[in-house]
Amino acid sequence: MTVRVRFAPSPTGSLHIGNARTALFNWLFARRHDGRFILRIEDTDRERSKPEFEAEILQDLRWLGLRWDEGPDAGGEAGPYRQSERLSAYRAAVDRLLDEGKAYHCFCTPEALEAQRRELLARGFPPRYDRRCRALPSEEVSHRRRAGAAAAVRFVMPPDRIQVLDLVKGDVQFLGSDLDDFVILRADGTPSYNFAAAMDDCRMGVTLVIRGDDHLANTPRQMAVARALGWEPPRFAHVPLIHGADGGPLSKRHGAVTVAEHRAAGILPEGLANYLALLGWSPPPGTNEVMDLPTLSRHFALDRVSRSPARFDAERLAWFNRQHLRRASVERLIEQLGVVATPLTRRAVEVLRRDASGLAAIRESVSALMEEPASPVGGPDYAVLVAARRALAEEPATEAEAGSLLDELGRQLGLPKRAIMHALRGALTGREHGLPVASILYILGGEETRRRLERAIGALPAARGAS
Repeated sequence: MTVRVRFAPSPTGSLHIGNARTALFNWLFARRHDGRFILRIEDTDRERSKPEFEAEILQDLRWLGLRWDEGPDAGGEAGPYRQSERLSAYRAAVDRLLDEGKAYHCFCTPEALEAQRRELLARGFPPRYDRRCRALPSEEVSHRRRAGAAAAVRFVMPPDRIQVLDLVKGDVQFLGSDLDDFVILRADGTPSYNFAAAMDDCRMGVTLVIRGDDHLANTPRQMAVARALGWEPPRFAHVPLIHGADGGPLSKRHGAVTVAEHRAAGILPEGLANYLALLGWSPPPGTNEVMDLPTLSRHFALDRVSRSPARFDAERLAWFNRQHLRRASVERLIEQLGVVATPLTRRAVEVLRRDASGLAAIRESVSALMEEPASPVGGPDYAVLVAARRALAEEPATEAEAGSLLDELGRQLGLPKRAIMHALRGALTGREHGLPVASILYILGGEETRRRLERAIGALPAARGAS
């Protein structure tokens, strides 16, 4: 049997780190087992679902390298892959359940439901629907429907025990009689999450649902719906949630929580994917924890997923990002930076990636180096600049060679190295602090360095009396 897993985001906001990890786990599992990774858009929330959010989610998934085999833009035999395009199928299934006595119309208003909830809480009972509409005679239901009364449709929850053989949590059991008759079709004609998800997973042939353990409580309802419609539900694996450093669920109070925010901060997609994979999953002993997606997929297995929440650590993410910055080719980083590939930008990226924590820092430094200073700063010494211009008759091939040139310049002028560094940095960058001067000379190259020195020399008062 072909493994079929799915990631089913709702386009009601940006892609959260927790949801990105869910997508990653599904993708890794599919690739490990030569299966299919399905992208399904759950957009039945008419008020909150936005096309721009869907576009952003798809962009973030592609950026992470998580390409899907079936989806709204990729097609597939199990489509359509947007729930908003499957409404007729949901309504037909609801009609079937109504005909079979497995569902019923509910005419309770939101106010009446709230009053029921308050009453139950006051009596010390869990707040759940009291099933009053389940007992309505069919003639009354027909009369109200013909009169245009608004009605939702509720599922008759079987009282039986429901066993979930979870691949992470183990054997989890629920008693159907403890669960209420939940809404499967809202009064506006849109399906509820539990109904649509259960139907889609079965119709799309999903064999395993990997998702956050906050969905565990939904599982018995979805399994019951699937069986009521004549399907055997898929297997389930509920993975622990991601928490912040304080132990609470990861939220904006902990800082950046979306893929887009980390992308803007200069995190590489391979760095983020690598770190997310290790949040709640442990590779086999002896495995190097710095891995790309193909390597992660070869090692990924659900039996090494923890049952405890993982804690997001921004410093740990930064460490992984640095490892991937050093591993990536210069061409790959230039592509990610979105800068023009020139000898200067190639040398800059080669040098800057050694100590940078992210692309944002590299981008800022490259931009600063490419911007010619309006005027030298820091009181540069005329003799130092003239001597440096003469010494740079040949372009330094390496940073080490540039460093040797500076050492020789210091010996010739009899000046402390600090004074020479200060004068050259101010003339070449217009800044008093920054990269080592040897790195600046190497990145700029001989021709650009001489040009900037000549411009700085021409701007000094001493240039009027000497050359």
